[in-house]
Amino acid sequence: MSTSESELADIRYQQYELPPSLGKNPSEDTLKAYFNSYGWVYVCKIINETSNNITFYSPYNKEKGRGEISPGKQESNNSKGYIPYSSSDLQYEIKYYNTSLKMWSQISITDLGHDWLLSFKQAGVDIDEREVRPYSGFTAEITLIINDSGYKIYGCSFKNIQSSLALYRTGPR
Repeated sequence: MSTSESELADIRYQQYELPPSLGKNPSEDTLKAYFNSYGWVYVCKIINETSNNITFYSPYNKEKGRGEISPGKQESNNSKGYIPYSSSDLQYEIKYYNTSLKMWSQISITDLGHDWLLSFKQAGVDIDEREVRPYSGFTAEITLIINDSGYKIYGCSFKNIQSSLALYRTGPR
């Protein structure tokens, strides 16, 4: 038995709290138009394992989707939301200080092909692509852990590492 596109849309609309910008009881057309920019990867929270504050922007939650996370802390209210498709003008962003490179880095995250393939763009890296397929269902739920040299992606449900990237400087600068 196949699942129709409208049934899939209903699953996504009902799975998580909708952003306040959609108002109470948005129409199906409003929901479809809004979710047309977002993929099937959902950020549950961000954990800051760096020695500096990090900032984030989650376009899914336009009103409250910006914030700062102190070292050793985590954020799961304003940072949560779906990752936008690369075909939209939106991108999920995290800015952190990379102690190895001795510079601030911004990670821009988008869903590349509507198939749980994420693109992580930052200075010094062309494009880092990571697949984060869900264990069951349609939505992949991830926790982003930012450390002093890069990031890790954990599954929210099973708490296992799915991917990671570390950037280090080699040679004199």
